Amino acid sequence: MEKEKVLFVYNPRAGKGTLRNKLADIIDLMMKRQWDVSIAATQKAGDAAEYIIQKGIGCDRVICSGGDGTLHEVIHGLMTLPPDMRPACGYIPTGTVNDFANSIRLPKRVIPCAQIAVGDKKDAYDVGDMNGNFFSYVAAFGAFTSVSYETPQATKNLFGKTAYILDGAVKLGKTKSYHIKVQTDLETWEQDCILGMVTNAKSVAGLKLYKKNSVSLKDGLLDGIFVKTPKNPIELNQVMAFLLHGKANSHVKVIHSSHVEISCKEALAYTLDGENGGKHKKAVIQNHPQAITYFCDKYGQGYDGSDAYVA
Repeated sequence: MEKEKVLFVYNPRAGKGTLRNKLADIIDLMMKRQWDVSIAATQKAGDAAEYIIQKGIGCDRVICSGGDGTLHEVIHGLMTLPPDMRPACGYIPTGTVNDFANSIRLPKRVIPCAQIAVGDKKDAYDVGDMNGNFFSYVAAFGAFTSVSYETPQATKNLFGKTAYILDGAVKLGKTKSYHIKVQTDLETWEQDCILGMVTNAKSVAGLKLYKKNSVSLKDGLLDGIFVKTPKNPIELNQVMAFLLHGKANSHVKVIHSSHVEISCKEALAYTLDGENGGKHKKAVIQNHPQAITYFCDKYGQGYDGSDAYVA
């Protein structure tokens, strides 16, 4: 019987370097399956995607370990491959927030995640695409969205999710307003907004922005949140209540659509999965239904609801 061919890609610098002391155990789990394993450690931005583009065809599965940025690159690499030659993906999250891992209910510890990644349970999830650039869980502009790639890694490691919230809160006082036009499958509207997010996730930057069980990651739809520009301190407090506690109010518009177009007269700076997504006057965002299969515990066994991922 031919051995299963596996590519293991990991980011040794993700998060607090959580993977470092667990690496031998993870490799041992794979070798016990008697697989043909190739191992690649990323050295710089873009490496994870490049490894998969170069070595992914012919693999039975890709296992990746790192934060949301590493997964973002892995998804780009996988989506570049022909669909009929695209291996399934096992994900071992070791980043600061790990939004996608939280959304698909992976355990909070490294070894249980590794056990799932080498297991047989799997499910297919949607993938987003903005102007031809793929993302796993969010495309966003405006307030807070630059925090993940502007906050120093040392600060992320020390404060975790709190660093995102605090840094964003400081920036909110000088947040710019943008007049945008939004077109979806069902409606077209214009609004002054300080923040726009199109997501395929149950949390963003660790913030639970949607009602429980209101979001599916495999229904062919993307979910959008647009925060209207506050005009006074009371409205600002309502905006903050939503961002920090998920309390819906009239200053937040929520949409669900497979296709979203966001237009603005000036180029908006976007983030894709917490990475710099460039500046665009028009963002065409669409859903690729169940485009990537992940090894995961379909029933979320072992997940305790915590946003913290530790060794």
